Amino acid sequence: MAAPFKRICCQATRHTTHRSPCQPHRTFTTTPSSRHADHLTTTTSPSNPFLTTLPPSESKDNNPSSSSLDPAYEDDDISTLGLSELHAHRELRDLLRTAAWEMPLLTSLHKPFVPPSQLKTPSPLRWRYTTYMGEAHPAASKVVLTFDPHEIPDLTGAQREKLLKLVGTRYDFSKRRVKMSCESFETQAQNKRYLGDVVGKLIREAKDGNADGFEDVPLDTRHVRVRPRLGFPAAWKMTEERMAGLESARRVALLEEGRRVEEDRVVSGEVAIEEARRTRLLREPEQAVMVEARQTVARGKKEMKQRAGRR
Repeated sequence: MAAPFKRICCQATRHTTHRSPCQPHRTFTTTPSSRHADHLTTTTSPSNPFLTTLPPSESKDNNPSSSSLDPAYEDDDISTLGLSELHAHRELRDLLRTAAWEMPLLTSLHKPFVPPSQLKTPSPLRWRYTTYMGEAHPAASKVVLTFDPHEIPDLTGAQREKLLKLVGTRYDFSKRRVKMSCESFETQAQNKRYLGDVVGKLIREAKDGNADGFEDVPLDTRHVRVRPRLGFPAAWKMTEERMAGLESARRVALLEEGRRVEEDRVVSGEVAIEEARRTRLLREPEQAVMVEARQTVARGKKEMKQRAGRR
């Protein structure tokens, strides 16, 4: 398309240059080669004979993407990285506006904390969540549920026994609690809802009188290992009588030690070692190696041969 368009511009310039002032403005039409099926028409401007323009209809046909462009766009927009930074800044400002104007309204929904033991109808279910302070972790969605079957209301002894048999190894009879956990879903709310549904089904099954009551099945407790709790021996406990006896024994030992020092019956270890060393040196004869070491060293090859011959 560039070559025919160039020829049109040159032809329009040449005809405009050589025409007389009385000649009217003419429109030049040309048909491109076989590879260009579109019809191209150019028009010269009266004020500027060197400027050629395309009609609006044909310019849209030749450039399909021109209709989707903003006419005010002048290739002076910021980069993609700058747009992402601007988007993050807008999100931050939105969060700050929420914290400044909407979060203070939550004080109207404030309720004082009441311990579960002081509630009129305390919930037997106890939930435990795990958070990693904003960090992504596979165990962040895990929810653990514990409850005491004896705290569930409206359950008879037979129904409670059936419930314990249904939960199976999740019941620890040494602590009297059932422990269940779930991390199959992506959020903690979904896992908590699933555990709540499971507990509801277990209670409904335990209360169902038409179902099997499992009276002939004993409660299996082999999965619980009861460790013996060793207590501190009573004879080892420090009482006032024992403390008084130990104090009197210490005083007697201190008096006896002072009496031995006064009577010079305390043996000094340093003095005993020094006396034994001197006695040993006087009794033992001097070794031959030490005698030879004290002799003067022979000088010259002749003296060395004489010493070797003596040996």
